[in-house]
This record gives sequence, structure tokens and C-alpha cells, in this order.
Amino acid sequence: MEYVENTQLNTKILVKETLISPGFYTTNIRKLSNVDTVSFQEIFNNAVANLKNDYSKDKYIRDDRFNQSWDHIQGEAQELIIKLLEMYCAAEYSGFILYKELSYQLKETNSILSDGFSLMSRDEARHASFLNKALLDFHVRPSLDFLKKEHRQYISLPFSWFIYSTYLSEKISSCYYITIFEHLQAHPEYSIYPIFSFYKSWSEDENRHGDFFGAIIKSQLQFSNGLIAKLICKFFLLLIFSMTYFKYKSNDKLLALLGLDAREYYVSTIQKVNNSIRKDLPVILDVEDPHFFEKLDICLLHISENKKINISNQNMFLKLLRKIPHHLTILSIMLRLLMMKSMRG
Repeated sequence: MEYVENTQLNTKILVKETLISPGFYTTNIRKLSNVDTVSFQEIFNNAVANLKNDYSKDKYIRDDRFNQSWDHIQGEAQELIIKLLEMYCAAEYSGFILYKELSYQLKETNSILSDGFSLMSRDEARHASFLNKALLDFHVRPSLDFLKKEHRQYISLPFSWFIYSTYLSEKISSCYYITIFEHLQAHPEYSIYPIFSFYKSWSEDENRHGDFFGAIIKSQLQFSNGLIAKLICKFFLLLIFSMTYFKYKSNDKLLALLGLDAREYYVSTIQKVNNSIRKDLPVILDVEDPHFFEKLDICLLHISENKKINISNQNMFLKLLRKIPHHLTILSIMLRLLMMKSMRG
């Protein structure tokens, strides 16, 4: 614990340092370098121009609403908000480091991509700084030891995994933010902390990042043309959407604090994402079909059973045997979802 200066309140506050754990990722730089930005120049120029315009430059300014103590938020509500801020702070630092390093690595081989990644790292740094200040409102300061390169452990993702997962992550984040923003605009009584009023600008930033990755997807024939491309696209959509949906129960208390039903929120978010990405992808999933989420709910039941088995007192071999039927059921459901009729992008 130590005292730090709070310039907004012109006083010193006692804070504790907390560890956040950003993920560190990389991919095949040679394949990124070879992305054809010339044949798709107009698409890339538009995506980079939107980033250069920096529409959010003056949006992340702490206004008078922050000029108060937030010590009246206590107990579980405080824990949930701190957890949210720490989670987003880790994600923003992860994005900042990823995009900054990609920009540097592509500087000599693909200047268009290098510029785009540099501009996105600017946005991520701005978001992270804003979240750092928000955490100080709750007497918490993240440890930044991970900024030292020797402390990082990188995960190298195959090129297609990297492009699809990062593209969808940006688009999902955009819909996360705008859904909460619109809900709190309609129900201001649930807006317990002013950071949520910045979610519209945050959503727009993430959407522009997604558009940049959308340009990369459009430039890759293996992602956009033919049966194999459609199957790969469906696979990644199902993987990311299901992983996103499976998180809803772990966030139900936080969303309830904001006046949102967790399941409805995640269903709505996934449906919004699905509609927004059809301009970039060869196919999209039919997530409007009620059977889609019903099948994912069945998967959740089997995941829950496996968690119960994990904490039982049985030996590892028996646990493994008991979990096999649940894993097989989940796999069969996922295969059926993968074979569901898709919609053209």
C-alpha cells in the first residue's frame, strides 16, 4: 500500500498494487508481410484513413463526474467493478503490445499494415491509460512489470487463427460496449460509475479495429472464396461465438448490477456481431435460429457436470472416464451446429 497523488481531487489517496495478466500473442510475420494491400488498396486506404482521423482523440477526458470519492461503492459491487476494470485493462495492454510489435516488425515489409497496427496501438494505449485512472478511483493500481519484455511469454497463433480471432474479438468488444451504453442511456439509474458513458466511443474504436482486420480477410482468397473458405469461416465463428456465450454465467452478477440479464445480453451481443460482420465474411451463422442457443445451453449443462467431476474426490482415472460421455456429447452438438445451414455474407 502506498499514497499516490489524485490530481482530479487534489489530494493523496492510499492505493494497493494489483497484478493483471495480459496475454501476449504473435503470428506468422512472413504471411502478414505478404498481405496484398495493392490489389485491395481502396479497402485498406479507407480502413487506415478512418484510424488516422482519430475520431476519439478528445473523447477520453475525465470530466466533473469523476470529481468525487467513490468509496460509497462497497462490498460486492466494488469487487465487481474492480474485476471489470482489471479485465479490460489487461485486454487493452495486450492489444497495445501486440499491435505495437506488429507495427515495428512490418515497418520495412508492409507499410500499410504497419501504419494500421501503429494507429490501433495508439487507441489501445489510450484505453489502458483511462482504465488505469479509473482503477485509482477504487484505490487500485495495476503492476506494469509485464511491460518489460523479459517478463512476457508469447503464444504464437497460426495465421488464420490470429486473423479470425482478433477480428472477431474487436467486433465482439464493439458490440459489448454499445449494448451496455444504449441500455444505460435508457436506464440511467443503473449507471453507477461514469466510465460507462464512454462506451460509445470505445465501441467505435473497436469497430474501426475490426474493419482493419476485415480488410485483411477480404484480401486473402483462402478466407473468402470456395467451399473450404466457408467451412473455415463457419468453424471460427462457431468456436468464438460458443466460447463467448459460455462466459455469460461467470458475468451474471456484474451484468445484473447494470440491470442486464446475462443470457439475454450475450445472445443480443452475438446476434449484433453476426449482423455486423456479414460485409466481411463469405458466410455467417444463423444465430437467429432459436435452436442455436438451445444447443449451446445443453453444452453448458455438460460443461457444468464436468466441473463437478473435477472437484470430486475420485481419482484422476475415474474422473477422466466419467467426463468422456460429456465431452463426446459436446463434440456431437458442435458438429451439428457446424453443419447447420449458414447464411451468405
